[in-house]
Amino acid sequence: MQFYPLERLINLHDGYRRHVKVDQLDIVLAQEDGQLFIFQSRCPHRGQPLEKASIEDGRLVCPLHQYAFDLRTGYQQDQLCAALQVWTPIYEGNQVGIALGER
Repeated sequence: MQFYPLERLINLHDGYRRHVKVDQLDIVLAQEDGQLFIFQSRCPHRGQPLEKASIEDGRLVCPLHQYAFDLRTGYQQDQLCAALQVWTPIYEGNQVGIALGER
């Protein structure tokens, strides 16, 4: 697994959103209610950008069809579409990122 840094911890705050490209992945780094989330940048249903989607109680709500995704598992609440790809934040020194590669 290789660590890919996304942001310095000092820059994070509630309401923080950042679209990042890592290799072939387009992802969003977001913080809400003191929790840090990393998820794919487009809704798996219709490709709606999710950078400005609302996050409440650990669920991301797509602005197009209001589909809610659990940000721990990626599953859509009513299972009406494919799961959202999510990553566990990895902390290394003063940075947060993701680990990618073979397991």
